[in-house]
Amino acid sequence: MVIKGLRLENMGSLKKNIAYKGLLTISNYLLAFITFPYITRVLGVERFGQVNFALNVVEYFLIFATLGINTIGTREIAAVNGVQKKLNHVFSSIFGMNFVLTIIVSIIFLISIQLITKFNENSCLLYIGLGKIISTCFLVEWFYTGIEKFKYITIRSLLIKILYVISVFIFVKTRTDYILYFLLTVGAVVLNAIVNFLFCRKLVKIDWHDFYNFEFIKPNIILGIQALMTSTYMTFNVMWLGLVSTDVQVGYYTTAFRLYFIAISLFGAYTAVMIPRMSAIVAEGNNELFRVLLRKSFRICILFCIPIIIVGVIFTPFIIYLVAGHGYEGAIIPMRIIMPAVLFVCIAQVIALQILVPFKKDKALLVASIAGASLALIFNFIFVKNYGAIGSALTLLFSEFCVTSIYLIYYTKYFNHNI
Repeated sequence: MVIKGLRLENMGSLKKNIAYKGLLTISNYLLAFITFPYITRVLGVERFGQVNFALNVVEYFLIFATLGINTIGTREIAAVNGVQKKLNHVFSSIFGMNFVLTIIVSIIFLISIQLITKFNENSCLLYIGLGKIISTCFLVEWFYTGIEKFKYITIRSLLIKILYVISVFIFVKTRTDYILYFLLTVGAVVLNAIVNFLFCRKLVKIDWHDFYNFEFIKPNIILGIQALMTSTYMTFNVMWLGLVSTDVQVGYYTTAFRLYFIAISLFGAYTAVMIPRMSAIVAEGNNELFRVLLRKSFRICILFCIPIIIVGVIFTPFIIYLVAGHGYEGAIIPMRIIMPAVLFVCIAQVIALQILVPFKKDKALLVASIAGASLALIFNFIFVKNYGAIGSALTLLFSEFCVTSIYLIYYTKYFNHNI
């Protein structure tokens, strides 16, 4: 039995999927551009840094709760091509594994708040953040991506995002409202999870016999370690900066990082659409179509990244002032350091998510992430305490360069494709 509308040939075209994902990403950042300048000015650099520190602590624990589930879920759901029985089996196995991990991590998270001084000082925010850790398990975004329900993802996300933006402008008025702002941010994730999980019950059923079989535990651990290593120069970077420096430095760095992240997320919208499609093509053995789409991906990557980097570096002071306002001048140098990493990350996205993941070369991802994490740890310990946001920016830049270089080595080793 095949679920109606889920078989690959009955889904929307690849161009429509890219259009939906692109619309969602652009809309999200247009809405972010509306709220970001408002929040940075209302909260101030210190409170803004404090909120981002708490968010990154939550994100760091989320890595342990999800490990590689988003990647594995998308890949395995896409590979079953809508066959109901297989879909139920894969969904139940992956969701069950995620549920157990979430419970374990939530307990460790609560203990950490009590034991770590910096966490205890921000306990009010972190207790709220626990809601994000738990609700992410029920978000099951990997399921909708795997079956290419990008229209649904776009409509649902936009409606909740618009509601979130309106709420921020209505309720967040002064610096003392930073806790309320954090609550609204977590609340948006919780609402997405509720809607997603209720709707997915119409498309798939949980098979309780498969709920605890942990069939995908090995690749999940491998990709989980890769995600953990990657977090060393992404999520952990901010948490470490907050532990050894000040909330002001966190505010500078997260401002620069968010602007950089917007750039890579725009290309990431394209990559997110390509993951299930490339996984399905590999499963079908259509090598010629795989090569054609891969060549297009590399061309789009270069045409997108080079102008973004040039504009980002030249107009950094104007961009920082426009989106953050006075008091954030300390973000200018970190942003200029970070921007070249856009090219490294986008190339890495193509190789890792469109080639290595569909071909299940998970160990290659692991090796690259370990190398990048090792370099990030060295840079974090050497530079961050003395140079603050600038040190974190240098850590990110060289770590991303290291990871991309290793991906390129594996690419030339395994595949006879020209970039």
